[in-house]
Amino acid sequence: MASAHEPIPDRIELPAGLTANASWISQASAATTLNLIVPADYEAKIAGGLGQSEVLGIQRVLTLARLGVRLLVSWDESFAKRVASGASMFPLLAVLLLMRNSAHKVIAENGESADLPLERIRRAILSHRLARDFFADSDTIICADSAGEPLPEDLYDPATLRLHAREDFETLVVDALLAQVGDSSRRSEIYSRASTLGVVLAELFENTDMHGRLDSIGRPLGEDSLRGLIFKRVKVEVPVLRPPIGAPKTRILECFEASVFDSGIGYFASYTRGALSEATSLEEEWKVLHNCLERHYYPELLDSRAGHRALGLYEVLRGLQSLHGRIEIRTGRLFAYRTFLDGELQAKMKPRAAYAHFSWPAPKLLDVGKRYRAQPSEHEFLVGSSVRIIIPLTEA
Repeated sequence: MASAHEPIPDRIELPAGLTANASWISQASAATTLNLIVPADYEAKIAGGLGQSEVLGIQRVLTLARLGVRLLVSWDESFAKRVASGASMFPLLAVLLLMRNSAHKVIAENGESADLPLERIRRAILSHRLARDFFADSDTIICADSAGEPLPEDLYDPATLRLHAREDFETLVVDALLAQVGDSSRRSEIYSRASTLGVVLAELFENTDMHGRLDSIGRPLGEDSLRGLIFKRVKVEVPVLRPPIGAPKTRILECFEASVFDSGIGYFASYTRGALSEATSLEEEWKVLHNCLERHYYPELLDSRAGHRALGLYEVLRGLQSLHGRIEIRTGRLFAYRTFLDGELQAKMKPRAAYAHFSWPAPKLLDVGKRYRAQPSEHEFLVGSSVRIIIPLTEA
């Protein structure tokens, strides 16, 4: 639960200051100035942070921007040069660089400071095309809906400004996933099921197009309205089932992450056309989230969105189960997930039929704080939404 008394830090070193516990965000306001530090070893800390969610850090930056918080960012000189030449390889930093209410200084070894070429870097981020060979460990594409910038050609047809056909999006996702698989036998195994990930991500991004650009009455959200898609190679630590005596109890999985984020009004306001407030119970917010993902899951809740097509939570979870994957959803005060990573507890499974070799998942999300319970706990409020999907690249 978010603390009402947690002080705002004087200095925040990235990435940990935003990707770890950050419930102090609930105390921030337009009167707040944050001093953020981008250290020389930022890249190593991102790579070494097993299981940390960079997209969650992005959602927190977007929340700070919506609150009007002033961001003062100090960059290590050598690392700043690397980021300036390819900011889209660093998702959290790319979003931070796009924030209009931010100031960026490069600090040299002698203590002197200089300005970053912000406008050039911002233009490069917003015109970036996804690398089809995907040799880098991460890649990001961002839509700046409030900046008057062209929509990314990887996602939108420049002539019609409409999303590309779903088949094209699915191909993009499958290509990005397979580019990270080195073992040819594993590649063919993943390819047979990778279209599931493409279908899920296509619909998730369609959701940002429908509900992540405008407020509840159809007006633009204003400055720093961003949506994005992230592909990353990550390491995740999982338990070892029944390890021998003296053997390690955990192991490291090489995984592929695909994440979607937006700074919109969130699932609750999109569904109900009403603002999420302190008077809204967590249980109602939890029910709304399930209804957004599975149409008519709770039929007593009225869906105000005309012609909305829900994801089909049951089908999503079955697809992730076949890929041995994990999904995390952060919206409003909720932080929900389901996992099918080998070694993690498979909770909320339907009873196995006598003829079946395995159980199917019940169409329910679990709470990150309560781990194995389908009941929500309160987290600090964040604008918009983020969905993070993790798929193992190696054999179980």
